Amino acid sequence: MAQDTQTNTSAAPPRTALSATQLIANLAKVEGWKLHGDGADIAIEKTYHFDNFLKTMSFVNAVAYLAEQQDHHPELLVTYGTCSVRFNTHDVQGVSRSDFECAALVDALAQR
Repeated sequence: MAQDTQTNTSAAPPRTALSATQLIANLAKVEGWKLHGDGADIAIEKTYHFDNFLKTMSFVNAVAYLAEQQDHHPELLVTYGTCSVRFNTHDVQGVSRSDFECAALVDALAQR
């Protein structure tokens, strides 16, 4: 069986950390997201509120599915009626454009 030796030229560009100016500009575009931490641990975070545990867990499962699709996984803190979602890009030791793209997708989930 012959192997396909074509090079994949459509690979996604590598993620890079956003500058402070880019970070602030992007925060202005996503409602309710805030900076958390500093240095290599800097992240963006938002807490979502729900009426009960079942609704919270439904949201958590939807976020997990979305994270797998995006191959970008947040830290989640789950309580009875809240879920805090925190994104950062570990391999760039900061916040990247991917974090804000995923934040917007999570916001869209919460609006449903």
